[in-house]
This record gives sequence, C-alpha cells and structure tokens, in this order.
Amino acid sequence: MSKPKERPYDIKIEDRNSYLWVLVSGETLTADIAKEYWDEISARCRSAARDKILIEKDFVEPVGPQDMIKMAEHVAKVLPSARIAFIDHQEHDDINELGKKLARNLDVKMQIFNNAAEAERWLMAN
Repeated sequence: MSKPKERPYDIKIEDRNSYLWVLVSGETLTADIAKEYWDEISARCRSAARDKILIEKDFVEPVGPQDMIKMAEHVAKVLPSARIAFIDHQEHDDINELGKKLARNLDVKMQIFNNAAEAERWLMAN
C-alpha cells in the first residue's frame, strides 16, 4: 500500500458564513503549489456557495514574476467572480502588488491588506 503524497503546503479553511477564511503556508511558493491550493479553495467556495475569500498567506520564499503570471491566470479561471482579500504574513509587497495588478487585469476583484480586520471590513462592504 502506497503512502499518500505529502502536500508542499499547509492549509486551513473555515466557512465564516459570508466568506471563506483561508490560511496557507509553507517554505517555498511556486505556481504549481498555488494551483493546488487555489483548486482546493475554489472547490470549497462552490460547495459552500461563497464568492468572498479572506486568504492569509505565509510562505517564506515568494514566487517570481513568471510564476505570478501563471497564478493570476489560474485564479481568474477557477474563481472568476470571487472577491479576494489578501494578507501576506511575510510582507512580500512587490510581488504581491504585481499579483494584484495581474488579477485585476483579469477581472478578479482583489485587494491587499495588512490585517484581518481591515480585510474583513472590505469583504463585507463589497
């Protein structure tokens, strides 16, 4: 019997009634890792009928620009009508700003925040 493949990230997802809260973390982020966790998030959004997500990301090593392009395209494909409030615990601000611009260019409603209270207020207002 083979052992299940271990994921290269940890993820917690909670349904907080009007939005999904997600904490995803790991050592190094890649476009392939992001695809896996965004697919999980997308499936939970569909099953819970949610289109708002507060995602807190805590990866030590961020992606580069090429991977960020792939990530934005994938999120736009799997969550085309979502509103995403984003917090990066590692504060990789430059690459996150690029991600936000790419996502918005693909009609994904995304905003970056420094704390969960601000992010939740934005989600509730939008």
